[in-house]
Amino acid sequence: MNFQELKQQRKIHFIGLGGIGMSALAFILREWNIPVQGSDLSENYLTPKLREKGVTYFVGHDAKNITDDVSLIVETSIIKNENPEILEAKKRNIPVITRANLLGFIMSEYKGITIAGTHGKTSATGIASLVLEIGGLDPTVINGGVIHYYGSNSKVGKGEYLVAESDESDASFVELPSFIGAVINIEPEHLEFKGYGGDFEKQKACFERYVNQIPTEGICVLCIDSPEVEKIYQKLHATKKNLVTYSVKKTADLVAKNIEMDASGLTFDVKFKDGHEIKNIKMPVYGKHNASNACIAIAIGNFLGLSEEKIKAGLAAFNGVKRRFTKVGEFEGVSIIDDYGHHPTEISTTLKAARDLVGDKKIICVFEPHKFSRVHDLFSEFCNAFSDADYVLVSDIYSAGQAPISGATQYDLIAGIKKTGHQNVIKLNSEKDLAGLIKPLISRGDLVFFTGAGKVTYWAAALEKQLSS
Repeated sequence: MNFQELKQQRKIHFIGLGGIGMSALAFILREWNIPVQGSDLSENYLTPKLREKGVTYFVGHDAKNITDDVSLIVETSIIKNENPEILEAKKRNIPVITRANLLGFIMSEYKGITIAGTHGKTSATGIASLVLEIGGLDPTVINGGVIHYYGSNSKVGKGEYLVAESDESDASFVELPSFIGAVINIEPEHLEFKGYGGDFEKQKACFERYVNQIPTEGICVLCIDSPEVEKIYQKLHATKKNLVTYSVKKTADLVAKNIEMDASGLTFDVKFKDGHEIKNIKMPVYGKHNASNACIAIAIGNFLGLSEEKIKAGLAAFNGVKRRFTKVGEFEGVSIIDDYGHHPTEISTTLKAARDLVGDKKIICVFEPHKFSRVHDLFSEFCNAFSDADYVLVSDIYSAGQAPISGATQYDLIAGIKKTGHQNVIKLNSEKDLAGLIKPLISRGDLVFFTGAGKVTYWAAALEKQLSS
């Protein structure tokens, strides 16, 4: 299938339409007036937006959803072969492609800019998108989170560039036609994917392949603060001359320094290897890691010839991504924050940003672990991720369809966090108990931090009202 054949489809059906990545592609197709429908197990905050765009949204997977006018089906990598809609598609001889296949078809019409890594991709993709946007390049954008500036996780532009988050969960990112690439970090994650087979070495090899295949006329931006990314750079840089490094603590092609944070956000400088500096960069977001992420956008903007003023204006326009340290409520001077972090490095990094923000006030962290396999594979890392939280409320594990694994239960995790010396770890039996548990702990200036990739976002949204009542 090529791009023109894609645009001529009678109707495209998405299995797993409610996913943040799948919905982004559905929005893009609707902008091109391609008929779209899809199904998912439940509705979410994206469902009304999809319906507003003319997308039919079925709750539940059912063979009857595959109607006569469906000419192409898109599935995510977690859809099983016995899914009734997959079986019906095979019965009708309807082609089935993956989300990565579809993204690749779309990207083939653009100069692709992809942001890869274990975590931080969504924010970094949003930052790069805004630098190109404000820089006048009018990019098409496909992201794994809702960028507040656009009010959407996607946008169709008229320019030649497409900026996309590059998903490593099933190794599909190595297949995307990328003119410019970036790798933020590499840590063990999604090793349950059959292509990785539980082997971190296989995952690292995929990242190396991703870096190696960026064409010579483009660049690949690498964070050498990540040990595994630095190893790839050291292995390839002698022969691959289009690698651009960045850091907040080492010598690199770009170095973010003088990083400061207050209630208004970040201020920092960036120094290039040739001595040139961009000073007094301001971003209305929190966390020193975002100064690091901004280096990707700065390197790309500089490569594409954007002025220093445009780059700074783009960074100043980035006011965050939904579920990335997003304030969703306040109760008597206590901020309620919702975050998608579900990997221990994400959690510890964002809690550090929260600690820098609130100082000696209390942080109450509500953690919903996501997937038994992740808790099992990164158990020690999770146990040590909460040092900046004064209290940690641990819910049952969101299974995402996985069977329980011995030694990786809610009870094990609570015991493991306590063994690190953290005394204030509380078992959350039900989200209905949250207000009652949290209210006695908080006072003005404190922060309640919800983190996880399952249902925890709904708990965060409901807490203000529950505390008030």
